[in-house]
Amino acid sequence: MNQPLHILTAGGDRRFSILARKLASTDGVRVTAFAQGNPETASAAQPHFIRSLSELDTPPDLLVLPLPLTRTGETLSVPLEKDRPPVFLGELLACCRQDTRVYGGLTAAGEDFALLCQKHGISFTDYLSDEAFALKNADATAEAAVALAIDLLPVTLRGTRVLVTGGGRIARSLVRILCAMGAEVFAAARSNAQRCEMALLGAHPLPLTDLARPAGAQGGVLSTVRLVFNTIPAPVFGREELVKIPPDTLIIELASSPGGFKPEAVSSSGRVIVRALSLPGKTAPESCAEWLKTLICEKDPMLGNHCPV
Repeated sequence: MNQPLHILTAGGDRRFSILARKLASTDGVRVTAFAQGNPETASAAQPHFIRSLSELDTPPDLLVLPLPLTRTGETLSVPLEKDRPPVFLGELLACCRQDTRVYGGLTAAGEDFALLCQKHGISFTDYLSDEAFALKNADATAEAAVALAIDLLPVTLRGTRVLVTGGGRIARSLVRILCAMGAEVFAAARSNAQRCEMALLGAHPLPLTDLARPAGAQGGVLSTVRLVFNTIPAPVFGREELVKIPPDTLIIELASSPGGFKPEAVSSSGRVIVRALSLPGKTAPESCAEWLKTLICEKDPMLGNHCPV
């Protein structure tokens, strides 16, 4: 008799605790959950929860890690268990066989782990390398970011001047949603192609270098915006740019570390940055868990046999 496929889900926010339950409900699969908070008893399909990796009875066929899998480069992201001692990524890798397939969300902080998997001959799949998932995740992020802005701003988005920095998937989704809601959107991006896309979506495109222009100069929009979204994971806002932004402007950081704002510039400018990271995990965990399950089922040669078409 064939042994069930063993999946270890480790760390992450509610997206991943829900994903563990969804995977546990799949025929021919058994799931072990580690560092994912207390069991959510609303579901009939439950993984086997362990408190320590020493309780793992067999190496996993699949190791499912969070998005992002790490924020430090060395330890697992465990937002549901903030009091847990650090879980080092090397400990998780030591639990695997050479034929274990590892799935995780790769950011700059996790690149060394992906290289370590490669060095040991272990397959690593980055969720964000799947374009369909990346697009849906970006759209969920933008939707949640706009909802956050609506909640925090004392004005309507219609007619409000908004700056979006970056030209990636999240920035494009933001521009599309904001323009549809009647905001006057300025989109600052590096490349001509990105600025062309933003213009086609209805935004006023700007080179990133325009952010450094004096407030009264042509293109000096920083002094006129009421809302700023940054999606660039590299410092593009120094003190020179931040002091041009009105004190009552809402500034929302969506980019992963190191983010778009120089820490010393933030403290010296007196501006407050709202850090809104991993928004889909807070606002749409069930949808994201379903997308992740679909991705893994489609990518994994063994799990795909157990997932319904």
